[in-house]
Amino acid sequence: MATRKVLSALQYSEGRFNAWSGAKLVNCFSELAEGDKADQFAVMATPGLDLFCDIGSQEIRGEHRMAETLYVVSGSTLYSISSAGVATSLGTIPGDAPVMMADNGAELAIQGGVNSDQGYVYSGGTLHTSIPNLPQVSNVVYIDGYFVWTVFESDQFIISGLNDGLTYDPLDVATVEGDPDDIVACVNDHRELQFYGGRTVEIWYNAGTADFPLQRQGNAFIERGITDRNSLVKIDNSVHFVGDDRVVYRLNGYEPVRISTHAIETQIASAQWFLAFSYTQLGHKFYMLNTNLGCWGYDMATGAWHERKSLGKSNYRCGFSANVYGGDIFGDIYTGKLYRPNVYTNTENGAEIPVVIQLPSFQTNRSRNTLYSFEAQIEAGVGTLDDPNPQIILRYSKDGGNTWSSELSRTMGQIGHYLTRCIWRMGITFRQLQIELTLPSRVQRCVVACYADIR
Repeated sequence: MATRKVLSALQYSEGRFNAWSGAKLVNCFSELAEGDKADQFAVMATPGLDLFCDIGSQEIRGEHRMAETLYVVSGSTLYSISSAGVATSLGTIPGDAPVMMADNGAELAIQGGVNSDQGYVYSGGTLHTSIPNLPQVSNVVYIDGYFVWTVFESDQFIISGLNDGLTYDPLDVATVEGDPDDIVACVNDHRELQFYGGRTVEIWYNAGTADFPLQRQGNAFIERGITDRNSLVKIDNSVHFVGDDRVVYRLNGYEPVRISTHAIETQIASAQWFLAFSYTQLGHKFYMLNTNLGCWGYDMATGAWHERKSLGKSNYRCGFSANVYGGDIFGDIYTGKLYRPNVYTNTENGAEIPVVIQLPSFQTNRSRNTLYSFEAQIEAGVGTLDDPNPQIILRYSKDGGNTWSSELSRTMGQIGHYLTRCIWRMGITFRQLQIELTLPSRVQRCVVACYADIR
């Protein structure tokens, strides 16, 4: 009898073909051990969601923190949200697409979405919808006292007056000329403006010149474009985005470095839209990439991907995040709800979170072998009053995941049964075998390792 450890480190690696697929993590991710632990990695469930504020039925379109206050666009309305979760209506932002928001400390600038050419400024308690000399715009960002708006369907941008989001000089316009592609997105990173086109990125900075303060950054020019402005996120002292080739990149200085895998690139190849956000929890910094086809998270701590999926949805119900009032607050892309992520909450505001681990296929040089037993080393004794005897479910496939066995369940341990072991006596003959584990909802979930007795 030979015992093999078959879970020590995992990331999402589902391939184009079942015979070539690897692991699959749904609503769980690998955490690297620091110090002396039972194993090098463990797989843990993603955080649940605690309700913070329920604005209504209209989807969240954007979040932004200005000073110590959270501002949210839900449906066609701009709201301020208090630390107690009370929403106050501030004005109308028409449309249904994600908005862009920036602030100068006292004023909030809002661009109305990819299908809009309208710019708004919330200043002095009023949402200004008609701003003299502000043209049709497609993005907004802030740098050194200026709002910078990109001009709709062009390679130009215009800047506001210094610390004055309501004043614009028609002559304060510049052109991003490195390549004749329109500006798709922009971001302020380390006090440099990055203007993303469909094929290239051009860098500008504040030179402090009297007539027009912004200038190009020498020869800093990136020959890589962006697919969707809403994939652009700052996190971990860098910028992440989906390139024009539908590869996910992280900027290392001015060099785009591929961080996606072939598995992720396969999944997003035909996505119709992208919506990215970031958050940090217990030392993990996540770049979350939501699409109409699914949602995938990249963990900066391990460089590994996993999948997020809300119950009854093809993707994750959250698409926005802002760090305010002592933590992150997520925005729901289907409703007007705002949530606090919580690693000790096992549901999404009461809805179950399906946690699935598919292990890489066992390969035995194509010889016929037998799996006599399989054990999942888990956090045991996690039963609760809601689920006093939680069950972990195993299925297996001998044909590359095309068909699966019936479900085989084992207890994870009633309350206080900390020595419970999850062992399946199998006796399965195979040439190729894949194991899938589904962990129960409403309890804490952690898988430290898996062992297979094969000969």
